[in-house]
Amino acid sequence: MSLPELLSGQDNIIDGIAEIFGTELSNDIEYKFSGIKSAIYTHQGCKLEYSGQLTSEYISEETEMSAYISLHLALENLRNTSSKGPNVLILGAKDSGKSTLSKILSSYALRMDHQPFLVNLDPSKSGFSIPGSLSAAPISDILDVEQGLGQSYTTGPTLLHPKQPTVRYFGYDNFDDHLKFYKYNVSRLGITVLSRLQEDEKVRRSGLIVDTPPLTIKNVDLIQDIVSDFDIDILVVVGNERLFIDLKKRFKERLTVVKVPKSAGVVDIDDAYQRKLQQKAIKEYFHGIDKSPLSPYTVNVDFKVVNVFKPYIESTELISSVLPIGEEGFEDSKDDKSSKLIEHVETNSSNLLNSVVAILHADKNEDEDEIVRSSVLGFAVVTDVDDIKSFLRILIPVPGRLPDKAMILGSFRYIE
Repeated sequence: MSLPELLSGQDNIIDGIAEIFGTELSNDIEYKFSGIKSAIYTHQGCKLEYSGQLTSEYISEETEMSAYISLHLALENLRNTSSKGPNVLILGAKDSGKSTLSKILSSYALRMDHQPFLVNLDPSKSGFSIPGSLSAAPISDILDVEQGLGQSYTTGPTLLHPKQPTVRYFGYDNFDDHLKFYKYNVSRLGITVLSRLQEDEKVRRSGLIVDTPPLTIKNVDLIQDIVSDFDIDILVVVGNERLFIDLKKRFKERLTVVKVPKSAGVVDIDDAYQRKLQQKAIKEYFHGIDKSPLSPYTVNVDFKVVNVFKPYIESTELISSVLPIGEEGFEDSKDDKSSKLIEHVETNSSNLLNSVVAILHADKNEDEDEIVRSSVLGFAVVTDVDDIKSFLRILIPVPGRLPDKAMILGSFRYIE
């Protein structure tokens, strides 16, 4: 049964067995959904009841789940015959079902008593954090079908076992917006993940499942970087024959490259709906959900208290952005800023009003090299800026003082 868009409603499995993206639904328990595009799968049939406002729904007997289950069984065989689990990179076009497949494979591995590391490299999606983030977490308990991947410790008390993600903040929803900064964050996240695999035998045997943004053969250099950063040994291409053939030629000596069909139930997500999901994720980070509401806290601080940075744009990037297609700007090889990744942001209303900022683990007075290496402690929203009185009003998830930490500014905005 496919629910291309559910504005709000409830589902309840009366009889039989059904699942959402690999997570089995309990019988006679009411699940509440809002603003989702989803599908319910049953292997032998089930009886369910639902209520609410749906834009559309249909039942189909055609499904690609058999191919996904076969892929899971192949990965399971690798886990059972090696001390190192399969490290899987999932590739495909926009709206091809990559994230759905990553959830299915993670959930099925969990049901076989494994703890796979699920990595999200698509900054347009919220993953275990807010949009603009790159995240990774071992899956040690079921995914929350109502919340997508589920909640983490940063979002307060949780209904299910909370995930403990490592989060890095890129700050933009398109990796091409600041490719150099994106690659750096992917590399640092890879270091953290591989280190965890070395320390935890159960997670190492379970392997990795890496979800990616839409990539094509034109992004082969980035694909190669990700393969190296996460020690990938299996590439899974979803529904893209051309990409599958090109990658198989390029990686045939090093990696196993397989193709699975795109699910017929996958629906296109337009920009307006994507923005709606992003704003919903930011709101839930601070305010929680109906079943577990949160009470964020507002603090007033002086301009001097904060130290905010943003990704650094090299002058050659600015020049190239206004040149005719096919022409390149002059690049000074002696530019000592070529390795610079972040730059300081002047504290004022035009830069910070309604902006989402990541609060890092690094102290605000650390040097830039230390700051850029730091992962995320939490997030905040600058809700008001008074340029005359030089103060900021900042929304934070928990009561208390604003941490004396460095902050990273991206492109995301949120209005209370």
